[in-house]
This record gives sequence, C-alpha cells and structure tokens, in this order.
Amino acid sequence: MDTAGREQAQEQLLARSWTRSRAFGLDQGAPLELPFHAGVESDNRFTRTARPVLDYLGDLLPGCGTAAVLLDAQGCILARVCDDDSLLRRMDSGKSVPGFVWREEYAGCNAVGIALEERLPAWTSGQDHYMEVLRDLSCAAAPIINPLSQRLEGVLDLTANLTFAHPLMLPLAIQAAKSIEDRLVAAGSATEQLLLRRFLSASRRPGQMVLVLSERSELSTKAAARRLSASDRAVIAHAASEQVDGADSNTFDLALTDGGAVSVRCETIEAQGRRVGSAVTITSRDAGRTTRRGPAVTSGSLGSISPSPGFLGRSSASQSVRHDAGELATAAFPILISGESGVGKVHLASIIGRSLRNVLLLDARTYCEEGERALLRELSAFVHKAHTCVIVRNIEVLSDHVLRELGSVARVAEENGSRVITTTTSTSDITRDNRLPIGIGIHIPPLRERPEDIWDLTPALLARKGSNIRAAAPVLEAFMRYPWPGNVSELDTVLSAMLHRCRGSQLSLADLPVQYHRGGRRLRRIEHVERAAIVQALAEAGGNRTKAAGILEIGRATLYRKMRVYGLGPDSVAI
Repeated sequence: MDTAGREQAQEQLLARSWTRSRAFGLDQGAPLELPFHAGVESDNRFTRTARPVLDYLGDLLPGCGTAAVLLDAQGCILARVCDDDSLLRRMDSGKSVPGFVWREEYAGCNAVGIALEERLPAWTSGQDHYMEVLRDLSCAAAPIINPLSQRLEGVLDLTANLTFAHPLMLPLAIQAAKSIEDRLVAAGSATEQLLLRRFLSASRRPGQMVLVLSERSELSTKAAARRLSASDRAVIAHAASEQVDGADSNTFDLALTDGGAVSVRCETIEAQGRRVGSAVTITSRDAGRTTRRGPAVTSGSLGSISPSPGFLGRSSASQSVRHDAGELATAAFPILISGESGVGKVHLASIIGRSLRNVLLLDARTYCEEGERALLRELSAFVHKAHTCVIVRNIEVLSDHVLRELGSVARVAEENGSRVITTTTSTSDITRDNRLPIGIGIHIPPLRERPEDIWDLTPALLARKGSNIRAAAPVLEAFMRYPWPGNVSELDTVLSAMLHRCRGSQLSLADLPVQYHRGGRRLRRIEHVERAAIVQALAEAGGNRTKAAGILEIGRATLYRKMRVYGLGPDSVAI
C-alpha cells in the first residue's frame, strides 16, 4: 500500500472510532472514567511470553520519552516499561497503570481501543483522540494475534508526549507485536505447531481459501475470511467435526450466504494416531450445485403462508416439521402441536394460522379450575366466525372433560371454515397417554436434537431484535455444544444478554455468559437419537431407572453408563 493509501486507511479507522465514541455517549471534556481491575493477573502465560520483548523495548527506548505498554484482549493494562520520569508521572495521573481498561467505550478514540476493535495497527496523535484529556499524547498500538489460534491475545502500545512523537513509533509497535506472536508460536504445544505447519503448507498459493480447524482454534487465510460469513464457517466446522472416524477426506458443495457456491474439501489432521483437526480447502464454483444446504436457507413451502420469518432450520427434523405444516396449511383440520417448552410451538401455530384472516391466541393457564367453561365459551364465540384460527396453548392443564369438549369445538370450527390449533408440552399426560384425539399431531423436537438449526436461528433472532450484529463462528460452535434445556426461548434470552454486553461489531465468546461455554463434545446425530430415547424412556417410567432400562431393553448398568456419557442427571425426565 502506498503512502496515500495508508493515510486514507488511517483516516477511515479514526472516523469509525469517532463514530463509535459518539454512540457511547462520552463527554469529550470530562475526565477519564476507566474501569479498574484490582486483581489483574500480571504474571500470566501471555505476560511471561511477552516479557522479553518488553525488556528489549525497555533497553531501546531510554532517552526517547516513550513508554511501552502491554494490554490484554479486554484492554486491561498488564505491564509497562518507561524510564522517563515526566512521562511516568503523566501516565500515573492519567490512569495508564496496570489494572485500568482502555477500551473505546470508556476512553473514546485512542490507538489501543482501535487496535482492540478493528484488530489492526493504529496511530492516534493530539486531536485524533476523542477525549480532550488525551490530546497531549501520541500513541501507536498493534494487536497481538496468536498465529496458532487466531485469537486476539492483547495489544502492544507505545505512548509518548506530543513533543517526543515520532513516525517510527507505529512500525516499531508492529514489529514488537510480531515478535510476541512469534514467541506465542514457540511456546505453543506440539499439536498447535502441527496445525500451523499444515495451515502454512495449504495456503502457499495466493488467494487460496483455506481453513485449519480444531476444537480450540481456527486458522483462516485472508481470502477465506473475506468470502465466508460466520454462519458459513460454522457450517464447514460442523461438517469437518462430523467426518467419519478413519476417513481421510470429505468433499461437498456448499451454498454461501452471499448467494455463491463453493466446493469444500475437509482433510483429517492426525498426531500420534489421533485426530486433532481438519485442513479445509475451499474452491469457488458456479451457483446451483449444492449437496449441503447453506446458512441462507429459511422455511420451505408452506402453501399460502408467507415463508418469512417461517419455521427456520436446516435439520431433517425441521424440514419434516415444515413439510407437515405445509401439508396442513390450507386445510381446516384441527392440529395438536407438541414439544418441550420453548421449542416454538406457538410460533409454528401462528405460521399455519396465517392462511386465515384472523389469528387469535388463548392461554389455557390463564383459566383457573372453575373457569375452564369460560375458555370453552370464548373459544366457541370465535370459531363460529369464518376464516378464523384460534390457537389454544398449554392445554395439558385442562381437565379430561374440557379436553373432550375442546375436541368437539374444534370439529365445529372445521365445519365453519375456521380452525383450532392447540399446543402442549411433550412431557404432558396428553401426549404420553394419547388422551386427547384433537386432530392431526405435529411434534417439534428439542433444539439439542437439531443443533445445526443454530446456524439459521441465531441470525434470525438477532435480526428480530433489530440488530445488525452477527455472531462469530466460535460462538455458534459453542451454541451447538450446549444442550439448551430451555430450547429456542433460552437461546433468544442468551442472545439478548450478549447484545447488552457486546462492545464490538460481532458477538464473541467474551460476550457469552460463562455457563454457556461448557457443553463438552458435540454429539453425533445417532447419539442425539439415543439420548432422546433414554429421556423418553425415563419419562415413561416416571424417573424409575430400572423400569426405563426395561423399556429400552438394556441392562441397568448400561443405562447408568449412557446417562453419564450424555450428561443426564437425576432430573433427566424434564431434560
């Protein structure tokens, strides 16, 4: 890039940072109000790895009126070196000591904040700073990105008073950050170094789209990073993780979110006889040839119902639900939709009901034992009107007598050209004992049995909140490993919490509540089926494990072992 290009890129970085600073509502004339982490761990692995580089800068900078500062990925100062007494006093009074956090949301436009947000080197001097209190300084900052995992580890910053500022500060910061990155590689495990070698070997050709994936890291060429969205990468990572043991490679075509199509080849990487990752080579192809559905897939044909927002998901289970809904969309048959709490029963019912003029929702839980008759009266008044769909949710709380009458009302609605759609939890007596013959049944499986639907649900739920922020691929992978006992409703709640915490342009693992980082190994499809069968047997047995083992026709010890494998505890009937 020539000088004019570099200057233009720098101006764009500053403009974006100022825009973000205004959005944070910072008062430019106010003193700095920075968070302080009193218990910051300054002797961690990252700091120890970077210390020789900091010491080298300490030997290099005397007489230059410049300080070197190391910060972590959250913008918290870990260490600094400076022999200039005047600058040290300025830094001490200006909260540039270990423990203070220098993200843009607190300090406005500054070199460290830009490096953290953009993952690019940045220079801010004088009036470039958003906060007036910083305009006597010049700063050059470079991100430190671990080559083994592509994670942002921290930032290396050089700070000087305006009178000592020099254009060479930025290249020096970049070189120092690169030296720390090299030391991170040297300190990495043998497996991490193997993955890096495979990545470098596979990405020698300019413009090649290459990913190297493992459980803990993702290496990507610039071409792949530009072309693939987070959802595209999640699809590829899932396909690579599901590669059959013993298979050296797997090739398929993939439709991308940008409307294009690529051919994907996943090759197994092994170390000491065990699989440690996958090398993925991606080649552009003509659109239209796909064997694996990409993240842009929405709902299938639902008759006269608008497919958007639709019942999203690319799993075979969701496709089956959409097929069943499409078959019944233009008919007047009463429908019973079952599934665990939070799977989207009312959402699906409303999709089907849109083929009629009016859609009304009643909740059986709002009617007490004495008021069940009022529910029937209200329902009867609605269904005698033509072109009306009444959705009655939570019917498992109703008595047998009212349920029978509800079935009669549903048949009257059918005769009048209207319809009744009811919903119930899959663990209720209604679905276990078949005590309600109220139309045709549609069952929605829990989200843990269709984890690939995460790729479609996550961006749709974010868009519904009016957000243009996307979830990073590691977040989607973490989502797919989590069992989601609260199903789609819980996912929606977690995304709301992450948006509240997010300070960047996309949701990252730093925004994900810590309890959702767990989940362990992602189950294969056959394991999801087996886990679901165990849960169902436990439900049928009322939690009695001996009886559940008999239903499954396996030994009790085998059942206990499988329950441990699948993380099923004493309350597994409700899972």
